[in-house]
Amino acid sequence: MNTYTITKEDVQKRIYFITKLVQNQTGSTMQGALTSKSDSMGGIFDRFINTLSDTLIFDKIIFQKPAFKSLGKEIKTIEDFYYYKPIKSVAGIAPDIFGIVVDGKTYPFTKFDNKWKPVENMPQIEVKTFKAKDQMISLRNQDYDNKYLVLVDLDMRIDYLVPFLDKTVLNSSLISSMKMDDSVFIVRDDNNLITRLSEIDFSNSEIGKLMLISITNASDFMRQSTLCNGKESISRMKEIKERKTNIVNGLLHIPLSNYASHSPRISCLYEFNSNWFSKMNIPNSTKCLDFSANNIEHIEINKFNNKGIVISAKEENCTFNGTKLIIGKQYSINFEVLDRSGNEGSEYFMQKECACHLIGLEKELTDEIINIIK
Repeated sequence: MNTYTITKEDVQKRIYFITKLVQNQTGSTMQGALTSKSDSMGGIFDRFINTLSDTLIFDKIIFQKPAFKSLGKEIKTIEDFYYYKPIKSVAGIAPDIFGIVVDGKTYPFTKFDNKWKPVENMPQIEVKTFKAKDQMISLRNQDYDNKYLVLVDLDMRIDYLVPFLDKTVLNSSLISSMKMDDSVFIVRDDNNLITRLSEIDFSNSEIGKLMLISITNASDFMRQSTLCNGKESISRMKEIKERKTNIVNGLLHIPLSNYASHSPRISCLYEFNSNWFSKMNIPNSTKCLDFSANNIEHIEINKFNNKGIVISAKEENCTFNGTKLIIGKQYSINFEVLDRSGNEGSEYFMQKECACHLIGLEKELTDEIINIIK
């Protein structure tokens, strides 16, 4: 099981924590840690709500797997409910997983001794959460090279706060006081361009879905990914879509392998070569993400355009970034550039579909935690 449906009960403590975090702010907005963006309450919620996955990924997915269930013990992670001053360099960076509680006994993974320090012989774990719609994942080197890295997809419904709103305040009786007088304002609306107010739907208690992408370590992520230094931009695959109609006129039959070479890091990954940079007019200040492919020698480019390329498969069992290519179908691949020309920092980037090819360390982490419990 690698997917879990998040409920209201899973989020209640995190909602309380973030609400108090908002009230702790002395100004009208809260500054972002890595950007110049400042947020008020709604933005702060969107920025911090993904921290709920830090413990849920263990409690609801990893600890529910047979290796842990067979122990016959109640195992829970310890959530971080501390607030920190903006100067993190003084306190150090605490791991996302503070420890575990097994049948009421606490096993800390970190302790604060004027700064956060790892407990000897205890695993250090970072959880990186990405939105389900993101095609690209990234990591900054924050001195956790050798820690376990748990990659998570979080797909929150757009109105994830609705289940927490008070029905006594947002009750249906308000609708009558907000009803517009159509006889005064609407002369004609043949195309139904205006929508009338209706009751808020409180029936859905599902908050979103959580999915485990991979358990690896930060060192391997950085080794397999693409490093962008300061002011270097990154080109990523935005989408791949099956075309409704195939291109017939001016059809090309150029092997995709002419524009890509095997990645020296992982056999099923490929990196775009100088032919690609020249053909697509990609400047030296922009790097391209690697992509995954099976049977690349049987994939051909049928067209180049401003957004990307159109490809097709000549044989069975061809894939591009996890998408199976069906013989006789054509696929449009669109690329997009993340402009980092104003960013002085270094960051490691990877196409999310490629993360499953990182070194898998789920068994190692499972064995380490089980040894602690025993």
